[in-house]
Amino acid sequence: MNTLFSNIFVILYLAGTLWIRFMLEPQLQQRYLISILFGLFALLFLWALIRSKVIKPTILGLHRFSAQTKEK
Repeated sequence: MNTLFSNIFVILYLAGTLWIRFMLEPQLQQRYLISILFGLFALLFLWALIRSKVIKPTILGLHRFSAQTKEK
């Protein structure tokens, strides 16, 4: 994916997972650990997509991080 679509995907993915967590929390009946684990899994999945270079986001300076890892 090019950087524009990667940035859009990351923003929509984070907004979507946050919205899902807000919608599920009342149904979980005070079991916040499940919501936290869902959020961590969502971030882990996003990290895996970035790490495997399926998406190449440039928002928040993430492109600088990948350039530094190439130099090492």
